Amino acid sequence: MDDLDRLMKALPEDEQRAVAKRSEELVTAHNLRELRALVGRTQEDVSARTGFKQTNVSRLEKRADMKLSTLRDYVESLGGTLKIVADVAGKKVDLSSIAERSRQSSKF
Repeated sequence: MDDLDRLMKALPEDEQRAVAKRSEELVTAHNLRELRALVGRTQEDVSARTGFKQTNVSRLEKRADMKLSTLRDYVESLGGTLKIVADVAGKKVDLSSIAERSRQSSKF
């Protein structure tokens, strides 16, 4: 159990429900198109910021599988940061360094 889990369990049940409800409200995007719309950007905006052609942005938003570096570039074009967290046996492990290494290796 991590610190956040302990903190949540220490809250009264009504507050736990309120936090859970609010976190669900904040996580509203289920795909890249929804994420882009959430921040008010167009495919053309993403194209200009990433250097991808607009048609490629459209294809990317429909893909289920892509390189971490491509996903990172897309998220950063929206003003965000890609975070990768594995939840294994109740332990949360930040794997974001994998995306950062993909950035460094793509420069060579």
